[in-house]
Amino acid sequence: MPSQSYQSKTRAFPSLALALLLAGTALAGPAAAQTAVPLQRAASGHLLLPVTLEDSEPRLFILDTGASHTAIAQTVAEEIGFVSQWQTYDLVQSLNARFDAERHQINQLRVPGLDPVSVYSVIIPVPADHPLPVAGLLGADAIDADRYEIDFDGLQLILDSEPARHPDGQIERRGLLIGEARLRRRSATVHVIIDTGSSHTLINRQLRRHLFDAGIQFNVNVAVTGIEDADGEEARPVLIRQLQIGGLCVDQAPALQSDLDVFDALGWADEPAMILGMDTLRHARIRVDRTAGVFEISGTTEATRCNGNRVQMPGL
Repeated sequence: MPSQSYQSKTRAFPSLALALLLAGTALAGPAAAQTAVPLQRAASGHLLLPVTLEDSEPRLFILDTGASHTAIAQTVAEEIGFVSQWQTYDLVQSLNARFDAERHQINQLRVPGLDPVSVYSVIIPVPADHPLPVAGLLGADAIDADRYEIDFDGLQLILDSEPARHPDGQIERRGLLIGEARLRRRSATVHVIIDTGSSHTLINRQLRRHLFDAGIQFNVNVAVTGIEDADGEEARPVLIRQLQIGGLCVDQAPALQSDLDVFDALGWADEPAMILGMDTLRHARIRVDRTAGVFEISGTTEATRCNGNRVQMPGL
Protein backbone atom coordinates (compact mmCIF):
# COMPACT_ATOMS: atom_id res chain seq x y z
CA MET A 1 0.00 0.00 0.00
CA PRO A 2 1.52 3.38 -0.98
CA SER A 3 0.60 5.05 2.31
CA GLN A 4 -1.71 4.78 5.28
CA SER A 5 -3.94 7.45 3.73
CA TYR A 6 -5.05 4.88 1.16
CA GLN A 7 -6.88 2.95 3.87
CA SER A 8 -10.53 2.75 2.85
CA LYS A 9 -12.03 0.88 5.79
CA THR A 10 -15.10 2.75 6.99
CA ARG A 11 -15.55 3.43 10.70
CA ALA A 12 -19.26 4.22 10.96
CA PHE A 13 -19.12 7.45 8.90
CA PRO A 14 -15.56 8.59 8.03
CA SER A 15 -15.38 6.99 4.56
CA LEU A 16 -18.98 6.75 3.39
CA ALA A 17 -19.37 6.74 -0.37
CA LEU A 18 -22.69 7.27 -2.13
CA ALA A 19 -24.64 6.40 1.00
CA LEU A 20 -28.17 6.76 -0.36
CA LEU A 21 -29.77 6.71 -3.80
CA LEU A 22 -33.48 7.13 -3.07
CA ALA A 23 -36.13 8.42 -5.41
CA GLY A 24 -38.33 11.42 -4.75
CA THR A 25 -35.86 13.93 -3.34
CA ALA A 26 -37.39 17.33 -2.65
CA LEU A 27 -35.35 19.85 -4.58
CA ALA A 28 -35.31 23.62 -4.60
CA GLY A 29 -37.67 25.84 -2.70
CA PRO A 30 -37.46 29.49 -1.65
CA ALA A 31 -33.82 30.44 -1.16
CA ALA A 32 -32.33 32.69 1.47
CA ALA A 33 -30.16 35.67 0.62
CA GLN A 34 -26.61 34.79 -0.41
CA THR A 35 -24.82 33.47 2.65
CA ALA A 36 -21.40 31.88 3.18
CA VAL A 37 -21.58 29.01 5.66
CA PRO A 38 -18.17 28.01 7.12
CA LEU A 39 -17.26 24.35 6.71
CA GLN A 40 -14.82 22.21 8.67
CA ARG A 41 -12.51 19.62 7.17
CA ALA A 42 -12.39 16.25 8.93
CA ALA A 43 -9.24 14.13 9.12
CA SER A 44 -10.88 11.87 6.52
CA GLY A 45 -11.13 14.84 4.12
CA HIS A 46 -14.91 15.19 4.45
CA LEU A 47 -16.56 18.59 4.77
CA LEU A 48 -18.54 19.10 7.98
CA LEU A 49 -21.13 21.65 9.05
CA PRO A 50 -23.38 22.11 12.10
CA VAL A 51 -27.01 21.04 11.67
CA THR A 52 -29.87 21.46 14.15
CA LEU A 53 -32.53 18.74 14.40
CA GLU A 54 -35.84 19.87 15.92
CA ASP A 55 -34.87 21.80 19.08
CA SER A 56 -31.64 19.96 19.86
CA GLU A 57 -28.16 21.44 19.97
CA PRO A 58 -26.30 21.68 16.61
CA ARG A 59 -24.48 18.53 15.55
CA LEU A 60 -21.85 17.95 12.90
CA PHE A 61 -23.00 16.38 9.63
CA ILE A 62 -21.03 15.37 6.54
CA LEU A 63 -21.99 17.44 3.50
CA ASP A 64 -22.82 14.60 1.09
CA THR A 65 -23.61 15.28 -2.58
CA GLY A 66 -23.84 11.51 -3.05
CA ALA A 67 -26.89 11.25 -0.77
CA SER A 68 -30.32 12.08 -2.12
CA HIS A 69 -31.80 11.97 1.39
CA THR A 70 -30.42 13.08 4.72
CA ALA A 71 -29.45 10.19 7.01
CA ILE A 72 -28.91 10.22 10.76
CA ALA A 73 -27.49 7.69 13.19
CA GLN A 74 -30.14 5.75 15.09
CA THR A 75 -28.83 6.89 18.48
CA VAL A 76 -29.15 10.52 17.38
CA ALA A 77 -32.64 9.91 15.98
CA GLU A 78 -33.75 8.36 19.27
CA GLU A 79 -32.81 11.56 21.07
CA ILE A 80 -35.36 13.48 18.97
CA GLY A 81 -38.21 11.00 19.33
CA PHE A 82 -37.50 8.11 16.96
CA VAL A 83 -38.61 4.66 18.16
CA SER A 84 -37.56 1.63 16.15
CA GLN A 85 -40.69 -0.35 15.30
CA TRP A 86 -40.02 -1.26 11.66
CA GLN A 87 -43.38 0.13 10.57
CA THR A 88 -41.97 2.78 8.23
CA TYR A 89 -39.01 1.79 6.09
CA ASP A 90 -37.74 1.90 2.51
CA LEU A 91 -35.21 0.22 0.29
CA VAL A 92 -31.87 2.05 0.45
CA GLN A 93 -28.90 1.82 -1.89
CA SER A 94 -25.43 2.00 -0.37
CA LEU A 95 -22.01 1.23 -1.80
CA ASN A 96 -22.26 -2.54 -1.58
CA ALA A 97 -25.92 -3.45 -1.31
CA ARG A 98 -29.57 -2.51 -1.29
CA PHE A 99 -31.18 -2.97 2.09
CA ASP A 100 -34.18 -1.91 4.13
CA ALA A 101 -33.75 1.10 6.41
CA GLU A 102 -36.22 2.75 8.75
CA ARG A 103 -37.34 6.32 8.13
CA HIS A 104 -38.13 9.18 10.50
CA GLN A 105 -39.82 12.52 9.83
CA ILE A 106 -37.78 15.51 11.00
CA ASN A 107 -40.04 18.57 11.01
CA GLN A 108 -37.34 21.15 11.73
CA LEU A 109 -33.90 20.66 10.21
CA ARG A 110 -31.80 23.82 10.19
CA VAL A 111 -28.76 24.47 8.05
CA PRO A 112 -27.03 27.79 8.85
CA GLY A 113 -28.23 30.50 6.48
CA LEU A 114 -31.42 28.70 5.44
CA ASP A 115 -34.95 28.50 6.80
CA PRO A 116 -35.83 25.22 8.56
CA VAL A 117 -36.96 22.39 6.30
CA SER A 118 -38.84 19.15 6.84
CA VAL A 119 -37.05 15.98 5.74
CA TYR A 120 -37.97 12.31 5.76
CA SER A 121 -34.63 11.05 7.03
CA VAL A 122 -33.08 7.62 6.70
CA ILE A 123 -32.03 5.93 9.93
CA ILE A 124 -28.53 4.44 9.99
CA PRO A 125 -28.41 1.47 12.41
CA VAL A 126 -25.40 2.29 14.60
CA PRO A 127 -24.89 0.45 17.91
CA ALA A 128 -25.49 2.59 21.00
CA ASP A 129 -21.93 2.04 22.25
CA HIS A 130 -20.32 2.98 18.92
CA PRO A 131 -18.41 6.30 18.96
CA LEU A 132 -19.92 8.75 16.47
CA PRO A 133 -17.55 11.18 14.75
CA VAL A 134 -20.59 12.83 13.12
CA ALA A 135 -24.36 12.66 13.55
CA GLY A 136 -25.17 11.84 9.96
CA LEU A 137 -25.10 12.76 6.28
CA LEU A 138 -26.64 15.97 4.96
CA GLY A 139 -28.29 15.04 1.67
CA ALA A 140 -29.74 16.95 -1.26
CA ASP A 141 -33.17 17.20 0.39
CA ALA A 142 -31.82 19.38 3.23
CA ILE A 143 -30.37 22.23 1.13
CA ASP A 144 -33.39 24.34 0.26
CA ALA A 145 -31.71 26.72 -2.20
CA ASP A 146 -32.07 27.16 -5.95
CA ARG A 147 -28.31 27.59 -6.31
CA TYR A 148 -25.38 26.90 -4.04
CA GLU A 149 -21.63 26.58 -4.30
CA ILE A 150 -19.12 24.38 -2.48
CA ASP A 151 -15.63 25.86 -2.18
CA PHE A 152 -13.42 22.98 -1.08
CA ASP A 153 -10.28 25.08 -0.67
CA GLY A 154 -12.03 28.02 0.99
CA LEU A 155 -14.11 25.72 3.21
CA GLN A 156 -17.39 27.46 2.44
CA LEU A 157 -20.91 26.50 1.44
CA ILE A 158 -22.23 29.56 -0.43
CA LEU A 159 -26.03 29.68 -0.58
CA ASP A 160 -27.91 31.45 -3.38
CA SER A 161 -24.72 31.67 -5.44
CA GLU A 162 -24.35 32.95 -9.00
CA PRO A 163 -25.80 30.89 -11.88
CA ALA A 164 -23.59 28.22 -13.44
CA ARG A 165 -21.70 29.66 -16.41
CA HIS A 166 -20.47 26.30 -17.71
CA PRO A 167 -22.85 23.28 -17.73
CA ASP A 168 -20.34 20.56 -16.80
CA GLY A 169 -22.91 17.99 -15.67
CA GLN A 170 -26.54 17.37 -14.84
CA ILE A 171 -28.57 17.23 -11.64
CA GLU A 172 -30.56 14.03 -11.98
CA ARG A 173 -34.03 13.46 -10.52
CA ARG A 174 -32.78 12.51 -7.04
CA GLY A 175 -30.54 15.56 -6.79
CA LEU A 176 -27.31 13.67 -7.55
CA LEU A 177 -24.56 15.30 -9.64
CA ILE A 178 -23.79 13.28 -12.78
CA GLY A 179 -21.10 14.21 -15.32
CA GLU A 180 -18.50 12.91 -17.73
CA ALA A 181 -14.71 12.85 -17.45
CA ARG A 182 -11.79 12.14 -19.74
CA LEU A 183 -8.54 10.37 -18.95
CA ARG A 184 -5.12 10.42 -20.59
CA ARG A 185 -5.08 8.78 -24.05
CA ARG A 186 -8.75 7.86 -23.82
CA SER A 187 -11.01 9.64 -26.28
CA ALA A 188 -14.29 8.28 -24.91
CA THR A 189 -15.73 9.85 -21.79
CA VAL A 190 -16.18 8.15 -18.41
CA HIS A 191 -19.36 8.34 -16.32
CA VAL A 192 -18.87 10.27 -13.07
CA ILE A 193 -20.90 10.99 -9.96
CA ILE A 194 -19.68 13.76 -7.64
CA ASP A 195 -19.71 12.34 -4.13
CA THR A 196 -18.47 14.47 -1.24
CA GLY A 197 -19.56 11.68 1.11
CA SER A 198 -16.72 9.48 -0.18
CA SER A 199 -13.20 10.04 1.11
CA HIS A 200 -11.77 8.15 -1.89
CA THR A 201 -12.32 8.17 -5.63
CA LEU A 202 -13.68 4.79 -6.72
CA ILE A 203 -13.70 3.20 -10.18
CA ASN A 204 -15.32 0.09 -11.60
CA ARG A 205 -13.72 -2.91 -13.30
CA GLN A 206 -14.67 -1.65 -16.77
CA LEU A 207 -12.70 1.56 -16.28
CA ARG A 208 -9.70 -0.25 -14.84
CA ARG A 209 -9.52 -2.40 -17.98
CA HIS A 210 -9.18 0.77 -20.05
CA LEU A 211 -6.44 2.35 -17.95
CA PHE A 212 -3.40 0.52 -19.33
CA ASP A 213 -0.51 2.98 -19.20
CA ALA A 214 -2.91 5.79 -18.24
CA GLY A 215 -3.00 4.38 -14.72
CA ILE A 216 -0.54 2.71 -12.37
CA GLN A 217 -1.92 -0.38 -10.66
CA PHE A 218 -0.74 -1.67 -7.28
CA ASN A 219 -0.66 -5.37 -6.42
CA VAL A 220 -2.29 -4.90 -3.03
CA ASN A 221 -5.87 -5.12 -1.84
CA VAL A 222 -7.83 -3.00 0.64
CA ALA A 223 -11.50 -2.93 1.66
CA VAL A 224 -14.30 -0.52 0.80
CA THR A 225 -17.31 -0.60 3.10
CA GLY A 226 -20.76 0.95 3.19
CA ILE A 227 -22.99 1.72 6.12
CA GLU A 228 -24.44 -1.80 6.22
CA ASP A 229 -21.31 -3.92 5.66
CA ALA A 230 -18.54 -4.17 8.25
CA ASP A 231 -16.41 -6.56 6.18
CA GLY A 232 -16.42 -4.47 3.03
CA GLU A 233 -15.75 -5.18 -0.63
CA GLU A 234 -12.29 -5.97 -1.93
CA ALA A 235 -10.64 -3.02 -3.67
CA ARG A 236 -7.37 -2.44 -5.52
CA PRO A 237 -5.52 0.90 -5.49
CA VAL A 238 -4.75 2.49 -8.86
CA LEU A 239 -3.26 5.82 -9.87
CA ILE A 240 -5.11 7.61 -12.67
CA ARG A 241 -3.21 10.06 -14.84
CA GLN A 242 -4.53 13.27 -16.39
CA LEU A 243 -8.13 13.25 -15.23
CA GLN A 244 -10.37 16.05 -16.46
CA ILE A 245 -13.99 16.82 -15.60
CA GLY A 246 -15.40 20.20 -16.58
CA GLY A 247 -12.82 22.77 -15.54
CA LEU A 248 -11.07 20.50 -13.01
CA CYS A 249 -7.83 18.88 -14.20
CA VAL A 250 -5.81 16.54 -11.98
CA ASP A 251 -2.48 15.22 -13.22
CA GLN A 252 -2.44 12.22 -10.88
CA ALA A 253 -5.54 10.97 -9.07
CA PRO A 254 -5.38 8.05 -6.60
CA ALA A 255 -8.37 5.75 -6.79
CA LEU A 256 -9.69 2.40 -5.63
CA GLN A 257 -11.15 -0.14 -8.06
CA SER A 258 -13.92 -2.28 -6.64
CA ASP A 259 -16.93 -4.16 -7.96
CA LEU A 260 -19.48 -2.18 -6.00
CA ASP A 261 -23.22 -2.70 -6.28
CA VAL A 262 -23.76 1.04 -6.63
CA PHE A 263 -22.29 1.06 -10.16
CA ASP A 264 -25.02 -1.36 -11.19
CA ALA A 265 -27.66 0.77 -9.44
CA LEU A 266 -26.54 3.77 -11.50
CA GLY A 267 -26.79 1.74 -14.72
CA TRP A 268 -23.01 1.75 -15.25
CA ALA A 269 -22.18 -1.90 -14.61
CA ASP A 270 -20.98 -2.45 -18.19
CA GLU A 271 -19.49 0.97 -18.85
CA PRO A 272 -16.38 2.74 -17.51
CA ALA A 273 -17.41 4.80 -14.49
CA MET A 274 -16.12 6.45 -11.33
CA ILE A 275 -17.26 7.97 -8.06
CA LEU A 276 -15.31 11.20 -7.60
CA GLY A 277 -14.42 11.49 -3.92
CA MET A 278 -12.77 14.00 -1.63
CA ASP A 279 -9.20 12.95 -2.45
CA THR A 280 -9.73 14.34 -5.97
CA LEU A 281 -12.14 17.17 -5.06
CA ARG A 282 -9.98 18.80 -2.37
CA HIS A 283 -8.88 21.59 -4.77
CA ALA A 284 -12.21 22.14 -6.53
CA ARG A 285 -15.22 24.41 -6.58
CA ILE A 286 -18.69 23.14 -7.49
CA ARG A 287 -21.62 25.40 -8.35
CA VAL A 288 -25.01 23.64 -8.25
CA ASP A 289 -27.68 25.40 -10.31
CA ARG A 290 -31.03 23.75 -9.76
CA THR A 291 -32.89 26.35 -11.80
CA ALA A 292 -30.97 25.19 -14.88
CA GLY A 293 -30.63 21.56 -13.78
CA VAL A 294 -26.84 21.61 -14.15
CA PHE A 295 -23.65 21.95 -12.12
CA GLU A 296 -20.29 23.54 -12.83
CA ILE A 297 -16.95 22.26 -11.54
CA SER A 298 -13.59 24.03 -11.63
CA GLY A 299 -10.12 23.73 -10.16
CA THR A 300 -9.12 26.26 -7.51
CA THR A 301 -5.32 26.10 -7.83
CA GLU A 302 -2.87 26.59 -10.67
CA ALA A 303 -2.26 22.84 -10.69
CA THR A 304 -5.97 21.93 -10.98
CA ARG A 305 -7.28 24.59 -13.39
CA CYS A 306 -7.70 23.32 -16.94
CA ASN A 307 -5.84 25.11 -19.72
CA GLY A 308 -8.06 24.03 -22.57
CA ASN A 309 -11.57 22.95 -23.49
CA ARG A 310 -13.87 21.86 -20.70
CA VAL A 311 -15.30 18.36 -20.69
CA GLN A 312 -19.10 18.47 -20.91
CA MET A 313 -21.76 15.82 -20.98
CA PRO A 314 -23.28 15.16 -24.40
CA GLY A 315 -26.27 17.41 -25.00
CA LEU A 316 -25.26 20.10 -22.50
